[in-house]
Amino acid sequence: MDEGEPWRNLGRVGLRLVDLVVRYCLTFAITWAAMDAALPAEARSSETALDFFPFVGIPSILMSFVYGLASTRTGMAFRLPLAGLLLLPTWFLLFGHFLEVLIIPVLGQLFFALCVMRAPMLGPSRLRRRTV
Repeated sequence: MDEGEPWRNLGRVGLRLVDLVVRYCLTFAITWAAMDAALPAEARSSETALDFFPFVGIPSILMSFVYGLASTRTGMAFRLPLAGLLLLPTWFLLFGHFLEVLIIPVLGQLFFALCVMRAPMLGPSRLRRRTV
């Protein structure tokens, strides 16, 4: 590894993790507010977005972070596989009473992967920037 590799700069990786968490939490909150508004009053329950965050949000953040660090792709070559990965935690929602509005969390995950997440997460190394 050369000195310009972003892996050696842990402060930058930490800042990107914080950026990822903030962006995901905002997307998650908007998604669950829309889902709560879409449910009829009699179908709403005492379950809130915080009840589902450990099952949907935390795995999504971890998958996005690991994939973002491991991937060297940019653009849609980065975003499309991430979108597929982020659909995995939404399978948990099939077992609840959310089948009629399941499309909203799925669209929230896709929106995060295709529009909100920073891609590439760390950017190219200095060596690649000099040759391009």
